[in-house]
Amino acid sequence: MTDSTVKNASMIAEDTLIEMKCTACGHIDNVPDWIIGEFAEEYRMSGKHGEVEIECPVCNGPRRRIK
Repeated sequence: MTDSTVKNASMIAEDTLIEMKCTACGHIDNVPDWIIGEFAEEYRMSGKHGEVEIECPVCNGPRRRIK
């Protein structure tokens, strides 16, 4: 790595992670907030209401934000 690469890498913002739990298998995982934001925008555009659900990587069930 060059000095400029290291400097640029240190300027990249870290993701804010949201803890989500699968309602089917109980798997808990952290999801970057920007991903949830993209799904929320798709929900709004398609007329869906309610909490964003993201597919579980373990069982393909719905994951929801842990409150």
